Amino acid sequence: MKVNIASILKNEGASMNISGSVNPGEFDFMGSKITFTSPALVTGTIVNIGGTIEISAVITGEFLTQCSRCGKEISQSLSAELFESVENDFSDADPECLVLSGNTLDITGAVEACIFGNIPLKFLCSEECKGLCPVCGTNLNENECNCDTRVYDPRFAIFRNLQKEV
Repeated sequence: MKVNIASILKNEGASMNISGSVNPGEFDFMGSKITFTSPALVTGTIVNIGGTIEISAVITGEFLTQCSRCGKEISQSLSAELFESVENDFSDADPECLVLSGNTLDITGAVEACIFGNIPLKFLCSEECKGLCPVCGTNLNENECNCDTRVYDPRFAIFRNLQKEV
């Protein structure tokens, strides 16, 4: 997302509103496939405060992923706040996040970094999701199975075998 900041670059105290979008597309995140169904919307302000450019924005979007317990495809919402503050000369700016070319500031990298940093590590279709049977793989939200899912301490395996013989 490129923003022309010429109107505030040389004017201390000046600000401008920004509105646009960034399309993160599809990517793998912590073992989950994340697919944004539409570009993430970015709205906020850019302010020149004493030679420092401050970016404050809200990022919202919708994406598809899988439930971490049962694997069902689910839709999730994202709402994140972006705050970036860089010196007007941009000598210390992270080149992967902010790129100034003439009077145009590219904040795409900063927006994408904020999106990635605000995606939850786990997703659930519901808090009551029962997940999959670890033995047969049945979705326990839809069907029940008769598998023995008790967890045995392997140190006592010899006693379990003795009980069967008696």
